[in-house]
Amino acid sequence: MANYKKICWTEADVQCPFYISDDRSGRSITCEGYSAGAEIVSRFRTLGQKDRHMGCFCVGRFTRCPVYRCTYSNKYGENE
Repeated sequence: MANYKKICWTEADVQCPFYISDDRSGRSITCEGYSAGAEIVSRFRTLGQKDRHMGCFCVGRFTRCPVYRCTYSNKYGENE
C-alpha cells in the first residue's frame, strides 16, 4: 500500500470515484454504495485510523479498497 505522510486530506486529494465526503469530527468516510441510492459510511475509532485509510486507499490505490471493490463489482458486474 502507498504510505503517504500527509496528516489531513482534502477532497482535492481524493482520486476514488466512489468517495462522497469525510468528517474529521465524526471520524468517518462516506462513499457511494453498491446499489442505486445507497451510501456506505465507514467510521473509525481514531482520527489517525481514518487518515491512514484515506492515505492508503482514497488518495492512492483506491482499486484495492474493500468498499471500492464491492461497489465496483456490484454496479458494473466485474472484478478488477
